[in-house]
Amino acid sequence: GIVLDAVPSPSLNPAALLIPYRRRQPHIINGGLSLTPGTRLGPYEIAAQIGVGGMGEVYRATDTNLARQVAIKVLPASVAADPDRLARFDREAKTLAALNHPNIAAIYGLEKSSGITALVMELVEGPTLADRIAQGAIPLDEALPIAKQIAEALEAAHEQGIIHRDLKPANIKLRPDGTVKVLDFGLAKALSGDGSGTVATPLSHSPTITSPAMMTGVGVILGTAPYMSPEQAKGRPADKRSDVWAFGAVLYEMLTGTRAFGGDDVSDTLANVLKIDPDWAALPSETPPAIRTLLQSCLTKDRRHRVADISTALFVLDKLAAPIGTASVAPLPRKTLWQRVVTPVAAALVASAVVGTAVWFGTRPIPPRMARFPLTTASADALSINAVERDLAITPDGSRIVYVGSGGAEVLMRSLDQIEPIVVARGLVRNVFVAPDGQWVGFTDNNRTLMKVAITGGPSLTLTALDGGSRGATWAPEDTIIFATNNPDTGLQRVSAAGGEPTVVTRPDRDRGEADHLWPEILPGGRGVLFTMTAVAGGLDAAQIAVLDLDTGAQTIVLRGGSHAQYVSTGHLVYTAGGALRAVAFDLSKREIQGTPVSVLPRIVTTSMGAGDYAVAADGTLVYVDAPGATSSVGFGADRTLVWVDRAAHEEPLAAPPRAYRQPRLSPDGTRIALAIQDQEHDIWMWDLRRATLTRLTSAPAVDWFPLWTPDGRRIVFSSNSIEGSSVSLFWMAADGTGKPERLTSGDLHYATGVSPDGTHVVFSQVTQTARGDVLTVSLEGDHRVQPLLQTPFDEQAGTISPDGRWIAYESDSSGTPQIYVRPFPAVAGGQWLVSTTGGRRPLWARDGQELFYQTPSTGTTSTLMRVPVEARSTVWSAGTPVVLFQGRYFTGTQGRAYDVSPDGQRFLMIKEAGADQGDARPQIIVVQHWTEELKRLVPTK
Repeated sequence: GIVLDAVPSPSLNPAALLIPYRRRQPHIINGGLSLTPGTRLGPYEIAAQIGVGGMGEVYRATDTNLARQVAIKVLPASVAADPDRLARFDREAKTLAALNHPNIAAIYGLEKSSGITALVMELVEGPTLADRIAQGAIPLDEALPIAKQIAEALEAAHEQGIIHRDLKPANIKLRPDGTVKVLDFGLAKALSGDGSGTVATPLSHSPTITSPAMMTGVGVILGTAPYMSPEQAKGRPADKRSDVWAFGAVLYEMLTGTRAFGGDDVSDTLANVLKIDPDWAALPSETPPAIRTLLQSCLTKDRRHRVADISTALFVLDKLAAPIGTASVAPLPRKTLWQRVVTPVAAALVASAVVGTAVWFGTRPIPPRMARFPLTTASADALSINAVERDLAITPDGSRIVYVGSGGAEVLMRSLDQIEPIVVARGLVRNVFVAPDGQWVGFTDNNRTLMKVAITGGPSLTLTALDGGSRGATWAPEDTIIFATNNPDTGLQRVSAAGGEPTVVTRPDRDRGEADHLWPEILPGGRGVLFTMTAVAGGLDAAQIAVLDLDTGAQTIVLRGGSHAQYVSTGHLVYTAGGALRAVAFDLSKREIQGTPVSVLPRIVTTSMGAGDYAVAADGTLVYVDAPGATSSVGFGADRTLVWVDRAAHEEPLAAPPRAYRQPRLSPDGTRIALAIQDQEHDIWMWDLRRATLTRLTSAPAVDWFPLWTPDGRRIVFSSNSIEGSSVSLFWMAADGTGKPERLTSGDLHYATGVSPDGTHVVFSQVTQTARGDVLTVSLEGDHRVQPLLQTPFDEQAGTISPDGRWIAYESDSSGTPQIYVRPFPAVAGGQWLVSTTGGRRPLWARDGQELFYQTPSTGTTSTLMRVPVEARSTVWSAGTPVVLFQGRYFTGTQGRAYDVSPDGQRFLMIKEAGADQGDARPQIIVVQHWTEELKRLVPTK
């Protein structure tokens, strides 16, 4: 009979098998004899062929002496015709025959007849585990008893020095009486030429019966690709830790219904075995922590750090697996595993002990070594701090960091095994978060649209429009997204990850002092959400952390005086408070804290609205943002200071206390400074230069910024979302704080940038849904009529009118790079002149109109202020060549002009970066691997 060496699997790409089939030669099995039904081989009568592969053909047969059914494996000619290999096989077969265990298919003997060499084995009835998995993921209470029996079989073999080398679902049988049988123990080594488990000649894509494997030839690889350990994939000898790896891959596949390492073909699969980690988020939410830890320890690529002995797995499963029945391994009644095994209290104790034991046996006698390091980035890819929303996230497996960079214009992804980040999405991006499977990144664009994009980049997909500025989002396991906005009429909302209309989940209760519900974080199992209740009064000190039950809608306050909590698998809540990261033991089943909170990170960047720039991955990796040189990082840049800088670059600090200053604006007479401060409720404040006092101007629970003085110094125009809690509109109010603000515009995102010299109009930027800006004006008289000034396909912002009212300077990216342009005002169609030559942002006129200032796009932490002389009396535009006034480590921010000029034009009001005199004070992304080891030491749980 002539057969091919391999039986292709439907899971393989047929094209990938063309080359192996062409290269492999058919050979004659059994010296040309074909074992047809009725053929006798000694006392065995062949009934039917039941499998074929490179390790031989398998037949059902009857033992006529003992009247029992057996399986006959006829060895391939490459073994039977080689005296040395046949002698080696004889010795190995005797060892295998010594195995006697209820979970191992027995070897009865070796039969040699008519030039045929065959192994006589126990015939095991029932489907294979591969057949069972093909029906879908196996419930936990059914999978763990199966895994326990597999582990018992491996333990028995390993005690005899026998390694399976090709453990996979197709080599595991499920008998009708509930017994699990592992087949083909040690045959890979027995059939190899040197006893190493590698091969001397090509055998098959299937080293056992019917499942595809990878075989490349001389002493390289033997095994089945999706279950092959990294050392086997590299052609190195296998040991019992290789079986431990395969056991982990089989258990993972049972629980998820998918292979831990898949691929379009064998080469892709092996590459994935060597390079990627399984999708841990695919595990059922009810998977006990001990099982997760066991799987991660079994599937550690470096076998020096892998579970060293299958007894570790057996210990874990012995505590968790239900008693093995004698009737069937069919799905049991849908009780939870904990209900069937132990009481909840005992389960917690068992899980705690098992996790510790699994780590002890599975890695080494000491906990994993914690590693802390900064994630260095080039200036162009540097992290951008928004100071309102969070700016970074981490994939559940801890392998990739996602953050906002490039001045808030890009979502970047940095893999820890790569040097450079990749651009995932572009826009006016905010608030990044990651899907449970680690394959999608969520974010908000223009602070008004919820988006998602593949973590490797590609087109961004719109999910839903927001009813306010983003205030956090979390991706639930059932593929829905829970998010929050700054609209005080809505708290948490939910939308499908495929997009659609959101539904309101919570609403703040004003009668109980709740201002808003922010910063949702999903709890394990997906049925509860942690979130922050901000307070109407008292700031972040009065905030509360609560849990929302998604099934009942019940809200439970778990902690007061904290914000933005996340649950860690060690049984802790971590949260922000006072610029630090704190932790406390947390009973997940009761949803209540235990013990006293402890500071575990003394300094962490916390936004003005209480969000912490940190995230903890399921594998225990912590990533957070540090602000070097800052004594407090509440509202990043809380230590920024105000300074005067003259034209010779000499600095003179102001007496104003260090705060999170933005957008300083000098009064017309130069005696007061209106400016936005972000470290509390994001309000407009006033610094009196003569009296050296700082007073609050606005106090509504909203974001108030971009202040501007009217020419008479009596009023302040500013941008705010205080009405309806959604759109950013223009308001104005008395500069002395009396009276109430009056609304000037409605809808969209409006940022005030200039006032006409006669005080009749305000120039403002309107940011569109495509993150492009237009320049408009609104009348300060009458009905506050809004008129467009510059509306083109390009991004045009920061318009400011010259002191004589004849010109408007603005920034535009019409050339591909932001540059400063000038047009006539108000007849802007009358011409356009380029002012900057190497890029420009945020223009500002000198009070006498004879100079125009602007900043070049910042490089790293250096800000450069440029000067352009202007012929003020000319009726046509006439300007000189831009020259550098000075450079320094000054704050520029991502939005709005962060400097001003004195009335006499000799000094410039600048914002000094925190730690600018202490070296590189840019915020840093810090990665801490195995951080949970430190967390458990600092905050022990019961």
